[in-house]
Amino acid sequence: MKRSYSGQEDSHVKSKRRESDSNEPMPALHSIFYGEVASVQQYGVFVKIPDFKKQGLVHKSQMSKVRVDDPSEMLATGEKVYCKVISLENNKIGLSMKVVNQTTGKDEDSANVQSSMDLQKNRKFHKGERPKIELGAVLDTTCKKCGGHGHLAQDCFHVAGGKSYDLLPDEDDALSSQKETKHKSSKSKKKKNKKEKKSKKAKKRHHANSSSESEEERPRHKKHKKHKHRRKSSSSDSDS
Repeated sequence: MKRSYSGQEDSHVKSKRRESDSNEPMPALHSIFYGEVASVQQYGVFVKIPDFKKQGLVHKSQMSKVRVDDPSEMLATGEKVYCKVISLENNKIGLSMKVVNQTTGKDEDSANVQSSMDLQKNRKFHKGERPKIELGAVLDTTCKKCGGHGHLAQDCFHVAGGKSYDLLPDEDDALSSQKETKHKSSKSKKKKNKKEKKSKKAKKRHHANSSSESEEERPRHKKHKKHKHRRKSSSSDSDS
């Protein structure tokens, strides 16, 4: 008779496997070994660790200092490489080849700076801390359905009798527009101040010119009077 296994038995077997995996010894962190490539995958290679049952993964980002797109172009099963243990998390062994000299086996990252930086980048990527997705372009149109700006009538969600909404400008765009308005206002103020200064200078010059002209005219007028007085005196002398 054939035995039928239920889902509960399968989960029990999986849990036993997990327990056995967790009880298996792990290599020391930051240790270096000379291991054999067990399998090549699209995302990296699995390497056999001497004196351990578990295999470690060398991600393609840790295979070389140069970018590797296809691990099969660099390594094949059965090849031996120097690896360094850079992480031991969730019963998984993370290995790196790029921090070890592949000819001598010397550790080129003894302070573990490069490996810690790479681990932080991977953790941020897996947590979902990715750059925000922004719209590439905003339509410079007005909707015929609701009268809003930035979308077409076919993409409008406006309901008859309801509120109409416009696309809000991006924070960076709003800040840039505020800066532009401030810059324009400051320019206009500077222009006004320059005009006022020029008008004041022109008034001062006009006042100075007018005062100098009046001063020049005053002595001429006095001379003219003296000349008349002399004429009168001469006439009086002739009468005598």
